[in-house]
Amino acid sequence: MSGQVLVVDDEPGMLETLTDILSSAGYTVTSVSNGDRALEEILGGAYDVVVMDVRMPGRDGVSVVVDSGAPPPPIILMTAYAVEERLRIARAARVHAIVQKPFAAPYLLGLVAQAVAA
Repeated sequence: MSGQVLVVDDEPGMLETLTDILSSAGYTVTSVSNGDRALEEILGGAYDVVVMDVRMPGRDGVSVVVDSGAPPPPIILMTAYAVEERLRIARAARVHAIVQKPFAAPYLLGLVAQAVAA
């Protein structure tokens, strides 16, 4: 696989794990730890897909999706919390997928491959 992936998570362990998984699969990965940096990267970068946590301090993943304008790169949101109103907004903004944590690495890699191919 190849492609540019932006990974966004405020938990350092998860950020490192996701970066390792995606890098090992052949993706070029940029990782940031908050929504403000994510929005800057999305607006200024050429990413094939964004893998981003929903709940982060400050600007959350759904706000990044909404504020990134149209068309953003395909965005895969990850969440450990079912915040239905926020997820409804994300779906309306046409996120590629919403995955519940914890998830299996092959599942995430399949979603990223789909998003890159889209």
